[in-house]
Amino acid sequence: MVYPRQGSAIILMLGGGDKSTQARDIELAQFMAQELRDEQD
Repeated sequence: MVYPRQGSAIILMLGGGDKSTQARDIELAQFMAQELRDEQD
């Protein structure tokens, strides 16, 4: 598992849902992680 970093801080993203929204929740988490990485570049 890879966690985004901001300087020396590690970003731990927590989210919740149920089985019916699992695929969408994963896609959203991946999108949010990419946004954090893009902001750092």
